Amino acid sequence: MAIVHAMPSLSNRDLKSWRLRCLAALTAVALSSAASAAATVGGRESSAAIRERVVDLVNVARSHGRRCGSERFAAAPPLSASRMLDAAAAGHARDMARRKFFEHRGSDGSQPRDRVARTGYRSRLTGENIALGPESAEEVVAGWLDSPGHCANIMDPRFQDIGVGVATGKKRGQIYWVQTFGSRR
Repeated sequence: MAIVHAMPSLSNRDLKSWRLRCLAALTAVALSSAASAAATVGGRESSAAIRERVVDLVNVARSHGRRCGSERFAAAPPLSASRMLDAAAAGHARDMARRKFFEHRGSDGSQPRDRVARTGYRSRLTGENIALGPESAEEVVAGWLDSPGHCANIMDPRFQDIGVGVATGKKRGQIYWVQTFGSRR
């Protein structure tokens, strides 16, 4: 996992724009929350809805300052969903599920930055969170936020884009989650 840290420096104009985007994101999350209590793997939700819910929850978390272990993070701008990062995350999730392993290094020896580059996404900074077992978007994001390194990736203001992948293994409870972060060149 690539853990990176930085504090944002925003002008007053950028800060106002960021606040408006956060308010819009919070409104969207509130509306989607009313429609669906939890985006659960194996339920009626599509994988696209589950990915969208993870992005919404991450952006709500980023809209508030938070402590990740001993490090304090200010609120960060919302992330944009990226199809290329979704592809990188989904490919790694499927690889782990098929080959029954759980780590950041892929079965082909690839690292997160390699998988991102394969999609054509030109990243100057890449990060990845993985999880095994959570059954809902809410559960996996809560777990990542409770882990200092994963939380730091979520809160890093240098990241601009996010991709999410989910794959299930053959046995109950084998749900592999991958969250890929990028910052375009």
